[in-house]
This record gives sequence, structure tokens and C-alpha cells, in this order.
Amino acid sequence: MTAIVRIAGVAALVAACATPPKPRELDTYEALRKNANIQEAAKKSPSLIAASEKLGERSIEEWQSNDLEESRRDALMAHIKLKTALAVLEQEQLKAKISALSAEQARAQEEYTDLAEKLASETEKLTLVQKNIEVSKTAAADKQRLSQQMTTEVQKAQAEQQRLTLQLASEQKIKAAQLALRTAETVDASKYAKAEYSAANDMLAKADAEMKQNDFAGAQASAEVAKKNADKATEIAKPLYEQAEQTSQNKARDEALSRDAYAISGADVRLERRGDLQRLVIAIPALFSKRQPSIAPGFDTVLTAVAELIKKYPTYPVQIIGYTDNKGKSSELLAISAARAQAVLTALATRGVETRRLMTSGLGADDPRFDNKSVAGRAKNNRVEIVFLYH
Repeated sequence: MTAIVRIAGVAALVAACATPPKPRELDTYEALRKNANIQEAAKKSPSLIAASEKLGERSIEEWQSNDLEESRRDALMAHIKLKTALAVLEQEQLKAKISALSAEQARAQEEYTDLAEKLASETEKLTLVQKNIEVSKTAAADKQRLSQQMTTEVQKAQAEQQRLTLQLASEQKIKAAQLALRTAETVDASKYAKAEYSAANDMLAKADAEMKQNDFAGAQASAEVAKKNADKATEIAKPLYEQAEQTSQNKARDEALSRDAYAISGADVRLERRGDLQRLVIAIPALFSKRQPSIAPGFDTVLTAVAELIKKYPTYPVQIIGYTDNKGKSSELLAISAARAQAVLTALATRGVETRRLMTSGLGADDPRFDNKSVAGRAKNNRVEIVFLYH
């Protein structure tokens, strides 16, 4: 058995030395880092960019160290922070464009006011001419021409002002839809709310096309629908995304528990699956002498290590199950095994473990792990197993 464990350990060490394929999440993050707007985003959101780069570097180290779950998690978080920084930059650029359009509208208003003032001035001049100079055909023609000209200019100014107002409103709605879509992407809506995310993309593309055709009313309507779909995609995807993140974290925690358990010297560790329930079993063989319910000397180190493991992972329910060899009456063996489980509970409690997390039972000679026909086998069957339960 010892030789097999050593061979397995060497094989695991050799396998750990080989760099695994790069996680898809890390590839996605590195592709996003090539975005041309990264430097500008760093100026607007330096903390987000710094956090993203730190997570990205850690993900690479974890990938190269064969810690794939941690690498995927950190790459995903780096990707989210980088996307958020780019979304903030896009919002700032939107504000600048809106400001420019507002300034253009103000200039048009000034031109309109100036033309109106000119019209009033010219009208006043004509009135004075009518009062002081005999109305002639030439003056009348001039008046009519000037009036028509000014009216045309005013109408042009009004039409341009209206066009700019509609254009500005359309730009604002399109940018709002774009921001909503970027927000949906931070919770992977393309995966968890595919229909709503695709509909938002399609309507946003339609709004852009309508803007190019100067169909501002149509662009506004399409942008509003795109934003509603993007918001719905975020609403649907967020809990699923968070659940997937939590599942990934639970898996990483289970793997960490397993690694720490296997590192305990003097204990036999094994994994068992019973339906949906996973059991991590830490067996301490030869913990008791013959029919004694008290712990034999020499096990302080391993019991302390088990206590520290239970305290390190406080979310797992833990069973303490006592066993005996098959020498004796069944009722006596059950009583001894229960007393042994209680003895281990007491030993763990004195080392700081909360007893409310622990459940004890005694199974007597049931489920022997070793051959009861030999003295060595019976000694190992006089054991206690500490069982961590999880799905």
C-alpha cells in the first residue's frame, strides 16, 4: 500500500510539472487587453485597470502552476473589471459627444435669434421708409423680397434646430442602450440570457442603421427596445452568473479541503460518493487498544491536525464514527465504538472545535477496512473515521 501511494505521488508530481492548456477565460481576458482604448480607460479608471492587471497576472501564474480553477476565476474577474473600465470610458465619451451636440444646438439657437433680430430690424426700417418716403413699386418689391428672404432663413434655422434636437435625443437613447448592453455582458448574458441579449444586439444595430438614414424617430424607438432587452438580459443572467460563480468557488473549496486532508500525516484519507453526497473520510487506524474506549498514547499530533482542518473549513457538517474489530458480542462492540467516537469528539473539543458541528455514532464491527483474521488488521479496524459531508 505504501509503495502504491508513493508511485501515485510521483505520477501526480510529474503531471503537475506539465503546463496545462491555457484556460478559455484567460484567452478571453488577454484578447480584451488588446483593445485600442485600454490606455484611455486606464486614465479614467486606474484602480479598475490595476486590479484587472493584478488578477490577470495572478491567473497566468495559477495557470502555469496548474491551479486551473483559480486561474479561471481570476481571469474571469480580471475580464469583468477590464470590461467595466471600458464601459466607463465609453460613458465619458458619450458625455463629451452629447456636450458637443448641445453646443451645436446652442449655436443654432444663437443664429436663429440673430436672424430674428435682423428681421425685426429690417421690418422697422421698412416701417420708417413707409412713414417717410412715398411708397413706390420699387420699395414694395424690395420689402417683399426682403421679407421672403428672411422668412426662408428663419424656416431653415427652425428646421435645423429641430433636426439637431432629434439627433441629440437619438444619440442619447442609443448610447443608453449600448451601456445597458455592456452591463449585460459583465454577467455573461450572451450565455445565460441568449435570446434577450441577441434581441438587444439586433435592435441596436437597427437603430444605428436608422441613424445613418436620418430616421431619428425610428432610431429612438429601436434604441428604447434594445435597452429594454439588454436590461431584461441582465436581470435574467445575473442570478445564473452568480450561481455559476458560487459553484466554481465551492468546487475550489472542496478541492482545497481534499488537499489539506491528504497532507495529514498518520491518517488514511479517501473520497467516497453516495448518490449526490460526497464524503471525505479521514480514518485514524489503531487509535484504540483492544477493548479500550479511551484513545491510545501517541496520537496528539494527528488529532490536532484534524481539529485544525475542521476549524479551517467551518461550513462542512462532520460525522465522527467509531469502529471495532469483530472480537466480542455485537452489543458490547456497538457500545465501545460509540464511546470511542465520543472520546474523539472530546479530544477535538479540547482543541477548539465547536461540538455543535459534530455528530457521533458507533457502528461496532460493521464496515471493516482491514482483514480481521490478522492481529495487524484487527488493530487497524479499531479506528475512528472523521467524515466531511458535501454535495
